[in-house]
Amino acid sequence: MATKALFISEQVLIDNSIINENVSYTQIRPTIIKCQEMYIQPVLGSDLYNDLVARRIAGTITGNNLILMEDKIQPALIQWIQAELPSVLAFKYMNKNMFRRNSGESTPLTLNEIQALTDKMKNDAEWYCERITKYLQENQALFPLYQNPSGKIDTIIPAGTNYNTGMALGRRTRYDPLDLPENRYKPIF
Repeated sequence: MATKALFISEQVLIDNSIINENVSYTQIRPTIIKCQEMYIQPVLGSDLYNDLVARRIAGTITGNNLILMEDKIQPALIQWIQAELPSVLAFKYMNKNMFRRNSGESTPLTLNEIQALTDKMKNDAEWYCERITKYLQENQALFPLYQNPSGKIDTIIPAGTNYNTGMALGRRTRYDPLDLPENRYKPIF
């Protein structure tokens, strides 16, 4: 498996989140990688994302890339990690079964409370991702890989918006007869 570069350190995550320092970083690490790949990569596009991964591995993130990483990407990543961690930390896979973790000193949240917290974190994460998109659009000259994807078949094109809804609201505000399926590929002359 290829080397995975983390866009956030354990200390930065603990200092800027509601995650307690007694949570083992080995439990959090897979969630960080998942959040980077599933939520941050679509915002950056695969070319800029892969460039930042390579720079992180080489230890050469400086200048504009460092500003992007620390001021924009890390706050979004923190929110996505917090949204994903409740299900990760609640259960443990064992040899013979899967177990729910518990503590004698605290009261576990109800499923509704966990869902409300997760929804809040996802909303916050989308807001931070939108900040990344606006920053990159405003500073296209500083990040040429953002708007100039390589065009390979597995290239992820940067998302134009980062807000997701639970239902399809449509894209048109009025009826357009030329947009009917039977008219889409007819020449207009």
